[in-house]
Amino acid sequence: MPDFAYVLDLLAAKGWYLYEGVPHSNFPEIISAGRARSLRPNVFYHLMPATVHDTSVEEVQAALAHAGQTDTTPKYRDGVNEGSVHGIYLSDDAFAFASKPDSFTFSVHSQSVIESAIKFNLSNYNVFSFKSIEDIGSFFNQNGLAPQRPSVLPSQLRWTYAHRDEDPNWIAIHPENPGDLLFRGQGKRYIPCVSTAARGLAGDARLVYELSKANQAHLIVNFIKTEWFVELVRDSAAVKWLREKHIFVDEMAVAQHYGLPTGYIDLTQSFEVAAFFACCRYDSTNKSWTAVGDGEGVVYTVQWRTVPPDCFIRPINLQCFPRPSEQWGWTCELRLGEDFDKLPFVQKFIFNHDLEASRRILARFSGGKDLFPDDPLSELADRIISSAVVPADVAEWIATDLIKDPQGKPGATVTEILSLVQECAGVKASSDARIPDLEKINSELDDIWKQKQDSFFRGIGVRLARTRRTSQMESP
Repeated sequence: MPDFAYVLDLLAAKGWYLYEGVPHSNFPEIISAGRARSLRPNVFYHLMPATVHDTSVEEVQAALAHAGQTDTTPKYRDGVNEGSVHGIYLSDDAFAFASKPDSFTFSVHSQSVIESAIKFNLSNYNVFSFKSIEDIGSFFNQNGLAPQRPSVLPSQLRWTYAHRDEDPNWIAIHPENPGDLLFRGQGKRYIPCVSTAARGLAGDARLVYELSKANQAHLIVNFIKTEWFVELVRDSAAVKWLREKHIFVDEMAVAQHYGLPTGYIDLTQSFEVAAFFACCRYDSTNKSWTAVGDGEGVVYTVQWRTVPPDCFIRPINLQCFPRPSEQWGWTCELRLGEDFDKLPFVQKFIFNHDLEASRRILARFSGGKDLFPDDPLSELADRIISSAVVPADVAEWIATDLIKDPQGKPGATVTEILSLVQECAGVKASSDARIPDLEKINSELDDIWKQKQDSFFRGIGVRLARTRRTSQMESP
């Protein structure tokens, strides 16, 4: 019997997992056993959408429901034959895509034929392949999906005031008339694709206390450093001024866009911005962006208006700091253990890198300067991220919060958590934690704000909208 590991790899790349069919077993029992890691003869395997946790009955059910709603259930088409595929059956001499009334059958010894059938004749689940980033752009443009839609009223630019559902006394400045799709570009497809706070953590634990001690310490340090950044941002003259006017500032989203580890994934409402991140790589040594010319990149898309209510996707809004606004930024909040790449409402557009196309995109954004203007806040972020000492009061607050959280570190003490952080992550909590040149950074931030304060509200639409729910906003 041939080794069918290649079948599992090909199916996973197209967004499918196989589950062994067990006679007299119900759906929860089949899923709870986990996806197949190898294939055996004379066994039927159910074909299911790939999910973050392959043993989660709830996740697989949600993915199946989404596939049914979007007509992305598995199908076989070879130009002559076509039909819905329910699974794969292996016999001693045949490999078959199980379908009614007739299955599509191949010799088990014809690996190249089976590979071609999977690659070219079996439909994908949320995965699409293109030759280049420019082909993806053409596809979106031809279908009216990519461009930022123009304002409804000629006198308005790209922002609109909106009352917040959480507190109607506060105003958020939302993007004007966003399209239906949000985008995320990556120079490479990383699986899993997790939030910045969870990067580097091993396993798929969903609770903090399920992680190894080293991973717990890593995650807790991320929480502490991000909260430290947020507190300093909250104390800036610009944020204080906006809060006095009851203008909402999402400091955590600001932290995300300046590289602090959060529970968010970056999104943008601009395909062009996503294409930049998909085709350009940051060189930390030279502190510059370079064009990517080899391998495969990916552009993710999300139809943000139709995501489930418990998925929190939000615009970052007009901010007093340059980077989030220039990047037309949004955020998607991920729980610990979630993989953005495998969420059922996330589509993947895979493409081959082309150096000349990447160079054109890099030049379009002035080598990255348009998206990353000179900004002292980025210096503050870098200092915090690299610091081996954190403020004791911030660390103690995060530790206390984790102790109160049943999914965090219930039963622990503040002392135990801070000791864990120092022992396993090499980060010390101290009342003497300092940011070098903090006064200089704050002075530069204040100077920048003074220059733009008088013009901050210009070009914002006067229509008042309401957010549809906490995770989404109503289109004006």
